[in-house]
Amino acid sequence: MSEGEAIRLQKYIARSGFASRRRAEDLIVSGRVLVNGAVVSELGVKVNRGDKVAIDGKRLRPLVQKVYLAIYKPRGFVCSAVSSEKFPSFLILLPDALRRGVHHAGRLDVSSEGLLLASNDGEFTYLVTHPKFGVRKEYEVETRGHVSRSFREQSCRGVRVDGEWLRFADLQVVRDDPKQGRVIVGLIGGKNREIRRLLQCFGLQVTRLKRIRIGSVELKGLRDGSWRHLRPSEFQQFSRRVEGQSATRSFGNLKRKR
Repeated sequence: MSEGEAIRLQKYIARSGFASRRRAEDLIVSGRVLVNGAVVSELGVKVNRGDKVAIDGKRLRPLVQKVYLAIYKPRGFVCSAVSSEKFPSFLILLPDALRRGVHHAGRLDVSSEGLLLASNDGEFTYLVTHPKFGVRKEYEVETRGHVSRSFREQSCRGVRVDGEWLRFADLQVVRDDPKQGRVIVGLIGGKNREIRRLLQCFGLQVTRLKRIRIGSVELKGLRDGSWRHLRPSEFQQFSRRVEGQSATRSFGNLKRKR
């Protein structure tokens, strides 16, 4: 962001690493954001580098270095910056030096494991999580129950469950065994516990759910509880996936800063 460049407030907050762009929009609308001492509660306001932006009275300061991480989240860890009484935060898997401002880019529930992307760059989080960029997530799911033909057909066409339209982007049956089946599921976007809810709708019980890919980033090579920095080639493949969208320019900037 150059000295004279004005950008939307939610984008400024995302670049600071405080929150994702969508979370930043919620903060603005709820009246928790101040610009130069005045509350801003409407989206669309633009700010410059010299403006003073604060959230809940705490001024935002630019981060010195951006980090982009792939983590193997084990079962029993929560996707939250704060540990709960029962479950630790995924952040304790990282060294102290990497924790500042880092947030997850897409959730995994406490009972699920596998690939989790994390960063202190809200723009990156926005690219990974917003459905309009079409980033595909892939999951390996172990099940109990028969994988019926109707399930194979309807799960990719879509089913309404509890008032929500749920569907898989694609489905591959690896092993159809009522006692220990296995399927590979693809999702774009993804609603809360979508895979578990859709499988349950067809009488299938999930015994293990592991995310194995997000876009071009694979879980392969990571041990349970380990992490690594994303590779430049992975940035390039993400960039191609969002080509033509408004955020492509910002993502290109990420590659140059890496």
